[in-house]
Amino acid sequence: VGTVSRPRGQPASSELGGGATISVTCVMDGRCHSVPDEELAIGIARRGGQYAAVCGHVITPAPMVAPDGELCPACAERDASHRSRRDLRFGR
Repeated sequence: VGTVSRPRGQPASSELGGGATISVTCVMDGRCHSVPDEELAIGIARRGGQYAAVCGHVITPAPMVAPDGELCPACAERDASHRSRRDLRFGR
């Protein structure tokens, strides 16, 4: 799948006031999208193979050996906004 956006040792998503995401490149548009951990878990449990990104795009994941695609602008904007709110909350 992709890289976890929350490094080990970071607070869990419930402590951050928002969900952690995983970067997933979609075979349909070639872009790297942010998929919430919870969405990934649901998709895996259902064995559906598709996941909803934070931008609303439904992801069909590229093979793990494929290079990451260009960042989705809507997902990147959401992630930057989320980091700013988190940093303010934790006094960074």
